[in-house]
Amino acid sequence: MRESVYYKQAELLLRILPIINTEVDFALKGGTAINFFVRDMPRLSVDIDLTYLPIGERETALDGISKSLLSISRKIRKMFPDSQISSKKIHPSESLSGLIIRRGDATIKIEPNLILRGFMFTPQVRSLSKKAQDMFETAVSMKILSEAELYGGKICAALDRQHPRDLFDVKLLLDSGGFNEQTRKAFIVHLISHSRPMVELLNPNFVDTRDIYEKDLKDMMLEKVEYEELVETRDRLVQTIINSLTPEEKNFVLSVKRGEPAWGLLGLDGVENLPAVKWKIVNIKNMHPTKHKKSFEKLRAFFDR
Repeated sequence: MRESVYYKQAELLLRILPIINTEVDFALKGGTAINFFVRDMPRLSVDIDLTYLPIGERETALDGISKSLLSISRKIRKMFPDSQISSKKIHPSESLSGLIIRRGDATIKIEPNLILRGFMFTPQVRSLSKKAQDMFETAVSMKILSEAELYGGKICAALDRQHPRDLFDVKLLLDSGGFNEQTRKAFIVHLISHSRPMVELLNPNFVDTRDIYEKDLKDMMLEKVEYEELVETRDRLVQTIINSLTPEEKNFVLSVKRGEPAWGLLGLDGVENLPAVKWKIVNIKNMHPTKHKKSFEKLRAFFDR
């Protein structure tokens, strides 16, 4: 495995994480947070997905993200003079939205989410897992999102993209009994923040991703999982969600879809202030009335079946 491109990417990623951790407004999320800091490296991860923690106005936030990425870029250049750094920009402005780092045979991406800003539960500082410390001969501490938010977002991604990496992470969550109330509520917040219609996430059209499994996951796993197990995980996830949603939570989701959120039904403080949630409500209220009614009835029919 040490000669694989995934190993080299993960090695570069772990050397860059301490630089990112100096930027106080970022917290790590996604597969890297889960597999390197929450679990004991059941698979490698090669992307750095970040959450920008302040929830100020959009332009202020984008400016803050850009400045933090510029600071990270400068520090990487200083530490790794032989690296090549490409910047992703928010057109037509010159503000940065991400970085691509190349060093030797390894390429990694640093990507803050521009819309999903803020947090529901206090982020945590976690240490690199024992297996990762041993394999890469390094020790790293990192500020990451809470486990509930990590998996709430991961579940939403698994239902949306159905990528084998996401399903792998979800499988280990379900196998460990980790789909608890807090995780479910975090998922609901991601559900109502998502750009796709909620019913399409709750009741997805399944697609064949075997080729992606072979190409983008198989050689990353330290704990082997067959493709058929991921297909079963996808089915199990959908049933777990629908069977565990309480009447209050279903009514909350419907109230959001109606454009009149009943925040008290969810039982989480401050959700109404999250930028992605606010933006979703705006989009719902701007829907054509006929289309809005049809979309609402489709979601209600799904919950009633």
